[in-house]
Amino acid sequence: MKQNECWNGLEEMAFNFIKIPPRTAKPRERGITIVADKGLGLNQMEDLFNLVGAYIDWVKIGISAPRIFTKQQLIDKVKLCHQYDIKAFIAGDVTEMAIMQGVTDEYLQEVKDLGADGIEIATAQVYLPLEEKCLLVTKAKDFGFQVFAEVGKKGVDGWAVAPNFILKEVDALFQAGAYKVLVQGEGVLEAVSEIQEKPLYELAAKVDLNQIVFQAKDNRAHTWLIKNFGLEVNMDIESNQVVMVELCRRGIRKRGLFGLIASYKG
Repeated sequence: MKQNECWNGLEEMAFNFIKIPPRTAKPRERGITIVADKGLGLNQMEDLFNLVGAYIDWVKIGISAPRIFTKQQLIDKVKLCHQYDIKAFIAGDVTEMAIMQGVTDEYLQEVKDLGADGIEIATAQVYLPLEEKCLLVTKAKDFGFQVFAEVGKKGVDGWAVAPNFILKEVDALFQAGAYKVLVQGEGVLEAVSEIQEKPLYELAAKVDLNQIVFQAKDNRAHTWLIKNFGLEVNMDIESNQVVMVELCRRGIRKRGLFGLIASYKG
């Protein structure tokens, strides 16, 4: 158990005489769940937060959607997140557009004006030298953001580069000030016939997994990650997957996991 961590076995919930593995309670730095908002209305968000807000740590205002919303709509989304002790950040797709058009300063300022807590620096769809990507991470941190820096590429079968380069990139991004490194799921955990285990194990062998977030929109990925990296693995998931992921973390759902997930507080 890490210093100042609180653990919760859901004793305040229904059927509390049925014991389940506890896990870290909010605010937490590991076992975080990021939910992708791909166009949820405020009522949808509030319904979700009322039901499972205790299990959501961050909302990623996702894909390129922020470009077609008003500033007030985005401000309202961020404020609603904060009402439920959930932080919000803007997805990397918008960051990539800003990079391509040379308007990163304006972009960072507008994200700050919206009240967002973080930002994703991604190069999954564009090419940017690692040194320049690190400069962007540092600049975003200097703006006061918690920076999620993404590694990996979209639309490829497996990582397009050797795992050793991914490890080099992860190290450089943390040195530049990244809060967490987000691992692109496509080709490894998503859109594959079988999960590509080897690069995931190589990453886990060299880095602190508490600092890594796995993009895991495929239901198979949830089970694999929890079975292999534990219930406190960090995941980026869809809004309709929160319940099933939390059940998996607690060891009470999904074949191959029921009753087998444990936690140790020290």
